Amino acid sequence: MIKKPLWTATGKTANDTLNPDLISIKDGQFIIFDAKYYNAQLEHGHVPKGQPGIESITKQYLYQLAYQKFIKDHGFLAVKNCFLMPTENKEIEDQGEASMNMLSALGLQNIKVRFLPAHIAYEYYLSGKKMDISSLNL
Repeated sequence: MIKKPLWTATGKTANDTLNPDLISIKDGQFIIFDAKYYNAQLEHGHVPKGQPGIESITKQYLYQLAYQKFIKDHGFLAVKNCFLMPTENKEIEDQGEASMNMLSALGLQNIKVRFLPAHIAYEYYLSGKKMDISSLNL
């Protein structure tokens, strides 16, 4: 659905475009997921370490912007953005949000951050089952 960029010097489009890892539609919500393979250290009061960079954050906002017309045309009740990152812990962890004021001010949703236990991801993958998104508490 996201068009490839046009290079006017050549009159041709590039080969690549924006490709979110996963789009999910549940209970009137349009949810954009991006899996990140970082060992982020997100502790309250400390500068984040090992987290996705500015290019990942701006790209996640761009996904929502790119789908905005589709979201409006189909009357979704809510839009959510979410980074999923692996953890060795036993439970899904709500790690707050990543945000940029200038993009939030445009009405784009901040990016929820969830640490997903690797063993849970493997269980779903190997069994071929789908995870209930509500367990992420977005």
